[in-house]
Amino acid sequence: MIKLFKNNKAFRVKLMYEIFSSLGGGIFSMFMLLSVHLIYRNPIYTGIAGFLMSAPHIFSFAVGPIVDRRNKATIMRLTTFLEFSVLALLFLTPLQEYFGVLFMFVVIFAYSIANLFEAPAGTALLPQIVQSEEIMEANSLIEITTMIGGVAIAAVVFVILRSETDFRLIYGISAGFLALAFVSSLFLKDPIEKAKDDAHPQKYVQDIKEGVRFIRRSILLYTTVAGVVMALAVEIAAVNRPMFLEYHVGAQGYVVFAVMALLGGIIASLFIGVLGKKFKIGQLLFALFLLAGASRIIFAYILPMHYIGGLIMMVIYSALVSALGIVFTSLEQKIPPKDMVGRIDTISSTFSSIFFTIGALVGGFLGSIVPVVDHIFIYHGVNYIVIGILIILVSSIRKLPKMSDTDSN
Repeated sequence: MIKLFKNNKAFRVKLMYEIFSSLGGGIFSMFMLLSVHLIYRNPIYTGIAGFLMSAPHIFSFAVGPIVDRRNKATIMRLTTFLEFSVLALLFLTPLQEYFGVLFMFVVIFAYSIANLFEAPAGTALLPQIVQSEEIMEANSLIEITTMIGGVAIAAVVFVILRSETDFRLIYGISAGFLALAFVSSLFLKDPIEKAKDDAHPQKYVQDIKEGVRFIRRSILLYTTVAGVVMALAVEIAAVNRPMFLEYHVGAQGYVVFAVMALLGGIIASLFIGVLGKKFKIGQLLFALFLLAGASRIIFAYILPMHYIGGLIMMVIYSALVSALGIVFTSLEQKIPPKDMVGRIDTISSTFSSIFFTIGALVGGFLGSIVPVVDHIFIYHGVNYIVIGILIILVSSIRKLPKMSDTDSN
């Protein structure tokens, strides 16, 4: 990973952008649900907020051809500026006081629209600036640096919440990092020249069809299905996490557990970046799913009884889930042709987002009627275990070679 950083200037620029973008966006995504919960104390509102974060991504499939055919660096600049603008609006204006939760919903929705374009553009740009065999290392290094920064920022947020729940200041910090991300984006370059006729509507439709056909004929079909099933349970748990953690450990404890999640991500990134290529992908996925499910179930049982035990299990769970995310992302970047990565990423995101939105609404409803919210997290763990068992039963997944041996077109 160090060699990649030293020898690839384009990657260093993207890494700098990803650090600031992830810090700004991560703060927003991590604490928006908590702020909605603490301000309004209504699980339905929290569910709607989670829904608005995910709903725009249902239309990711339409974004893929645009990302593949347009300058990805330009897309990242424009969307980062929009993300900064809505966060700055939330921080600098009293509109939330006048319009209440409705204004927060508008900010969440606008931010999600911008992220709908920004995330796949960054995903598609990476294979164009690093070698195929370096993709997993590059993803791991991006995760490591952004999560280390996230730990530092979470510490600042912890201090803020210790004195008072000043979410406007938190949004201001988020907007500041997004401003730095925008400045960094000015130095990004897309090395592939785009065709002059890339705006024809029929070509966009054809691009989407080609992406769907590629997924159907490759092992990405199974990873996409696994992602869809995961998305439902993940979002049901996510919209109830603020209530679950605030009840057991308080608002400050929520921040502490967010830091533990980041630490788990750092551990996962180091592991995958250094050792990931040594394991067969199918076996690695099976082990990660089973261990993630077991750790989630243990977490739900142990946190109400033992604070330190809950922290440890949060680190373990987050490390395993982060590792799964890196492997899935690396497969989507490595297996398709480079000019199809954006489509593949957004098509799979569309299906996952449909179930994210369903999960957000179902989670908000369940949070208001389930007498013991801990049971929702137990279900989440069982979900991972079932996916792991089913995915290893697929012959093409079971026979996948090591990442360094995976075919790349």
